[in-house]
Amino acid sequence: MSSDSGADRKRALWLRKAGVASFLSTLVLPTLMACGQGQAPGRSAASVTTLRFFEHDTQQATLDLGAQGQGPGDEFIFSGDLFDHAGGPKVGRAGGHCTTVGGNATTTGEVLCTAIFVLSRGQITTQGLLDGAALFGGGGQTLTYPITGGSGAYANAHGDASVQATNQTDANFVLHVATG
Repeated sequence: MSSDSGADRKRALWLRKAGVASFLSTLVLPTLMACGQGQAPGRSAASVTTLRFFEHDTQQATLDLGAQGQGPGDEFIFSGDLFDHAGGPKVGRAGGHCTTVGGNATTTGEVLCTAIFVLSRGQITTQGLLDGAALFGGGGQTLTYPITGGSGAYANAHGDASVQATNQTDANFVLHVATG
């Protein structure tokens, strides 16, 4: 065996490694760059709009489904008018439902709630798992949950919403809507 054949093998091995590295970098580097975009704090391309509403239910229904008394499967369904503040001008409608997913006859459990806000420029959809006692218990606690989508001016909406039920028919909502 000549020394040239050893050098040729080393060169071939180096070229093979370089080819593999080049191939992997064409796959991995764009993926890493895409994952990193928009992830760093303060680098979001989304614009955030804060919307505040006072909602007054005009219709409600509570359905005791499943075992008698409070428990999984029970439904609370509502619809109502949206105002820019209590006593202010009407700016839209809202509707939704909460399904009890935990708890029992003596303990209020979690509720899965969906609410849709119908505004002149489009709709915003929210959905989250909330503490039923905190939401319906009359304590006025503020609970936060996700914005899951929208339409019209709110297409691709995301962000977070908060709700504070002030009594059996009224609630305050704050939506931090990102659309970018």
